[in-house]
Amino acid sequence: MPDPDMTNMPPAFAPLLVPFGLADAGAPIALSPLALDAHDVVPTGNEWLSMPDIRASDGSMMSFNVLSKGYRGLLQARGPQGRPVVRPVVTVDDREVRLTGLAWSVLAFWIPVAWATIDGLEIELTYCAPLGSRGAFLHMKVSNRCSGSARVQFGAEVAWGALDRVTYYPVELTGTRRVAPGLWVDDATTFAYRTDDTKFAWSVVHRGMQAELGGALEVQTAGLRGSVAEIAPGGTAEADIILSPGLEEMSAPHNAKALAERIDRLGASGVIRKTAARLMESARSTGRDDLDLLMNRNAMFTRFYAWGRTIDTEEMVGVTSRSPRYYVSAAYWDRDSMLWSFPALLRFDPEMAREALAHALGPQLRNTGIHSRFIDGVVLEDGFQLDQAAAPVIALADYLRATGDCAFVEAQAVAIDHLTATIARVRDEKTGLYTSWQDAQDEYRRHPFLTNANVMIWKALGDLASLNAALGRGDEAARLTAEADRLRRAILAHLVVEKDGKHIFAAGWDGETDYLVEDIPPVSLFKLPALGFVAEDDPVFAETSAWLQSSAYAFGHHGAPYGLPGSYRLPFTTSWVLADHLRLEGCREKALRILTYSTWDGGIVTEGLDPTTGHMDRDGRAFATAAGYVAAAICDVYCTPRADAAAPIERFCDQT
Repeated sequence: MPDPDMTNMPPAFAPLLVPFGLADAGAPIALSPLALDAHDVVPTGNEWLSMPDIRASDGSMMSFNVLSKGYRGLLQARGPQGRPVVRPVVTVDDREVRLTGLAWSVLAFWIPVAWATIDGLEIELTYCAPLGSRGAFLHMKVSNRCSGSARVQFGAEVAWGALDRVTYYPVELTGTRRVAPGLWVDDATTFAYRTDDTKFAWSVVHRGMQAELGGALEVQTAGLRGSVAEIAPGGTAEADIILSPGLEEMSAPHNAKALAERIDRLGASGVIRKTAARLMESARSTGRDDLDLLMNRNAMFTRFYAWGRTIDTEEMVGVTSRSPRYYVSAAYWDRDSMLWSFPALLRFDPEMAREALAHALGPQLRNTGIHSRFIDGVVLEDGFQLDQAAAPVIALADYLRATGDCAFVEAQAVAIDHLTATIARVRDEKTGLYTSWQDAQDEYRRHPFLTNANVMIWKALGDLASLNAALGRGDEAARLTAEADRLRRAILAHLVVEKDGKHIFAAGWDGETDYLVEDIPPVSLFKLPALGFVAEDDPVFAETSAWLQSSAYAFGHHGAPYGLPGSYRLPFTTSWVLADHLRLEGCREKALRILTYSTWDGGIVTEGLDPTTGHMDRDGRAFATAAGYVAAAICDVYCTPRADAAAPIERFCDQT
């Protein structure tokens, strides 16, 4: 029987459910090993704080970040010249132990725990960011399995080398940085960034440790060392280092102090267990350990890395990723947030899904459909994308079907009208189709009529009709239903082309004689059955699927063991197309094999995989919104119990 104290779990356990014995947490808690190598990193965090790159080789935290509305992105604190911002130190008999050969697992699919046995001592590191806390902590523990006693000392090297503003890429801020003892908090050290005033600060609380501070202009440091503990055979020693950001020198240490008080009352193990129990409340099961880890870990990643609260306004905002490892991090796309991440929120955390919708239909509403925006809704990259205009509508309708929350939808009546008008403005009177400047790959296309985007508008028009019916607007609902029917006919009339003697869906059309015959993976033609536009056995869809997977298509990856169709922009097997194939009965077996073969990025999906090797695409790592898209697809196909079919929207609300 496993030890009920998860801080004493050996790394050899296979995925298991551990009954931790909490009176208020009756559900068992999953402990799952991760497949990592020394070059990998392990992310964790909560709604306030992200730790995107905990180094697997030695458990060091390379950086952390917060969302800032004032800075329109992330504020990232990092160590100097590739060094960690926090490096844990364990000294045994006056000699620092090299923390190598760490075996990593995640508790409740999200809390990273590392173990190593070195010279008869079991060393354990746990990073935990409790839900709702404005801080996180590193819990260090040593258990003596030797026949003699050992003298152990805990500590850390804390070093601040830069503060970056991140939207897509880091820009180092050029104010001054300083380090000093924390204000009004014992055993605290505070690091502050100033221009004309303090703009950002962060603190570490290190109970029972002395701090030796170094305040050079380029690097600010704190060498932390605790007292030496004599551990008898079979005994243990432990210590905690608490980190918390703040707006200035007073809030940062007091945010950390609040978490220190929680640890004082419950113990570090108690805080970790409570956090794990809360995370498990939103976990789902497929009945397979490998799928449960892949699904829940990606659901957690989209929950905490595609969404978060800003440190300066406390608003929930959406981003592509809170990890600067992703190449377009910390910006908002309607498609990413509403089409990819939102479905996972709706299935795993409906309350958070409501907040996500409020952001999409609030600060982001005025520029819906525009390529990308800052987290306050201001345009970042211009250019209208038709599929993005549809995404918030589809998300809102799905939310009502899943929750029956009529009060929220009724409060969005003005937003619904705005979205309806935004879509109507790009209707082409001659063809009855809708136009786009850019495709779902964020690329300009000379062909304004894109098939997948028009199908999404068809879906959105039907959803707008249902939403208006739910609001008691019968005439508007009828008008939108009729327009959706007209658009469907227009799509079938104009966007089906003959290719090699077969009728297939084109990807786009210039309005005259030129067709795009390809796929656009972020909103793929393989998604048409999931949108309800055609059945999987529809002859045109079947021929489209066959042609895209054949050798005739340059990016079809025909014959590659891990190959699914890509595009000129994404010439590999993408995570979106994998998820779309998982929903297709005829493609599911291959999609599942590919999904479960790859180790991805420590179990978190990337933009895609090499069709030949199955290895992850390194440029698209830490892609938090795509993680949600895959998690939702896995759950819809494999979760038990299956969700009941949603009732029509019109049945939910009082239409009088």
